[in-house]
Order: sequence, then structure tokens, then C-alpha cells
Amino acid sequence: MKIDDPFGRTAQKQERNYASVRNALQAAGVTTPAQAEQCLRSITRNALISTLVIGALVAAVALFYPQGLSVALVCAGVGWLWISATAVNGRRHVQRYRREMFEK
Repeated sequence: MKIDDPFGRTAQKQERNYASVRNALQAAGVTTPAQAEQCLRSITRNALISTLVIGALVAAVALFYPQGLSVALVCAGVGWLWISATAVNGRRHVQRYRREMFEK
């Protein structure tokens, strides 16, 4: 039993998420380490692009509607946290897939 997850709910959820990612990667035809590495690069690229889009939207709000800047910053912060968590978890699952499938 772990102190931070006494009933194993978080671990079970992570396993379900990994199974979903594994099935999606297999359905997409990721069969080589190079393809898995390309998936990792795509996850990072998409997270960076999303971050830039959020930054551009905040800049547009600051320019055209300065009174709404505080709300835009809060929304941008929440969006950035969501993007970051999704990217980190996605990368972790793809790395695990790569380890399990190609490093036998």
C-alpha cells in the first residue's frame, strides 16, 4: 500500500490510460523505435505550438481588451497546466511503449 495512493486508484487509471495509448499506437502502425521517437517529437512539438497559440491569444487580449487581461491570464495558466500534464503523460506512455515493445 502506498501512502499517496492507498487504494491504487491512480495506478489503475494510469494503467488504463497507458493501455489506451498502446492500442492507439498499435492501430496507427507504430512498429519501430524510430516511429516511436517520431511520436515523442510530435508530442513535444504540439505542446510547444499550443503554448505559443495561448501566448498569442493572451497578447491579443492584452492589446485589444486590456480589462480582460487578468481573466485571460488565469485561463492561459489553466490551459498551459493542462497542456503540460497531457504532454508529460503522453511522453511517459510512449516511452513505456517503446521500452516494452522494442527493448526486449
